Amino acid sequence: MIVAMHCGHALLVVCLLALISCASKPTSEVLEKDSPRATSSTTFTAPAGWTITTNGPLTVLTAPEKDSHIALVDLKAADSKAAVAAAWAAYRPESKRPIKLITPNPPREGWDQHETFAYETSPNERAAVQAEAQRAGDTWTVAIMDGTEPTFEKRLAQVFLTVGSLRPKGYKRETFAGRKAHPLDNDRIKELLSFTEDSMKKLNVPGVGAGLIDGGRIVYEGGLGVKKLGESAPVDADTLFMAASNTKQMTTMLLAMLADERKLRWDQPVIELYPAFKLGNPGTTKQVLVKHLICACTGMPRQDLEWLLEYKNATPESSLALLGTMQPTSKFGEVFQYSNLMAAAAGYVAAHVYDPSRELGVAYDDMMQKRVFDPIGMKSTTFDTRRAWSVNHAFPHSDDVDGKPTIADMGINYSITAHRPAGGVWTSAHDLIRYVQLELGRGVLPDGKRLVSEENLLMRRQPQVKIGEDATYGMGLEVDKTWGGGCPPRWEPGGIQE
Repeated sequence: MIVAMHCGHALLVVCLLALISCASKPTSEVLEKDSPRATSSTTFTAPAGWTITTNGPLTVLTAPEKDSHIALVDLKAADSKAAVAAAWAAYRPESKRPIKLITPNPPREGWDQHETFAYETSPNERAAVQAEAQRAGDTWTVAIMDGTEPTFEKRLAQVFLTVGSLRPKGYKRETFAGRKAHPLDNDRIKELLSFTEDSMKKLNVPGVGAGLIDGGRIVYEGGLGVKKLGESAPVDADTLFMAASNTKQMTTMLLAMLADERKLRWDQPVIELYPAFKLGNPGTTKQVLVKHLICACTGMPRQDLEWLLEYKNATPESSLALLGTMQPTSKFGEVFQYSNLMAAAAGYVAAHVYDPSRELGVAYDDMMQKRVFDPIGMKSTTFDTRRAWSVNHAFPHSDDVDGKPTIADMGINYSITAHRPAGGVWTSAHDLIRYVQLELGRGVLPDGKRLVSEENLLMRRQPQVKIGEDATYGMGLEVDKTWGGGCPPRWEPGGIQE
């Protein structure tokens, strides 16, 4: 491997291997909790349950499953390719995977340069292999992620925690905590829209619906671009888009309302509310509380292929039945694993509590309309895909085999119908920004009417599982404190209260 490299790279690899061979005996530790750690040039957070092994300039984190690793190497190199080649030689010198793609990334968090290396893998391997090369000054830090798809899918949040927290030693993070935001005046709104238009061009996005809130007031709602590639009909504030997983927070709003009415409790066993609910075995089923349905913290895997490929005859009842075919792959609260089927179950359990005499889907749609959409003023929002197609709506787009944007098959949007509490809502910028007002108002509408209690609205934001260094997942909502923030400030008619 060294002979095949440029001589400069070969010298670097030889020196690095010599450093490792002369280092003291490797040290290993199984981490009981997320722990701050450091290499010679960086600091990072190592995840709970992983084993950390240090051997000179090489640090390797091994997942509890033992089949997946994150290798960290600090070194000097002429460029990113040389740095990554030397890191592989230090970690697994026998590896000869071809590079598929190198993607430059914006340098942030104290780094001067950042590139992602993707590698060729065989579908039969079910391998996940990637490298991140980051430079601060004249020193590179390479993070190699090398393991199996099932384990990395299961522990992706822990991978994000490690790699996302990797920063040069001595770097002080920027924070907006305690700083007052500038008002969104006309000039700033224009600048934001200009940035959006520029991003659309670079990312080949045909159209965008947008809304902006400042101080509890809607200061902009409208659209940019076109609804369909190749046509001139513009996106406007009333153009319907499928809002996908934004539906989840609306579903948990229903749960919050039912909690207000004491028709359910967040810590209540689900089988008390809906006896037909089940997971892989009776023991696991009994442990599931209402909050577990939509916390992404139960260890239930995604199971997306089942509903994506078998949706034509699917029903809410069959959506719930799919959950009974699968066991969690981890303990409750151990790792973040996103489950659309569990989120769908949350909506249907709420629907059953709301009206046990009606079919689950009908009851859910009716409750969403009467309890959420109508009071907020979301007049165009719907779960009816055919209705959405018959009015002002955006078309789906995707890249073709040559990487060029093209119109996609609208039929795929039907796949979520039977599981719609997890992602089936069609809404517009005009409607969705009014829902955001309710969240910012902590349950109070702009006219002063309280729709849901602050206590139960905020319960949805309480951390249930970590999804990175600064982000947690609650119940259908993510709270990210990267820049020193947290829950939005309280809005009441007439102003902001911190």
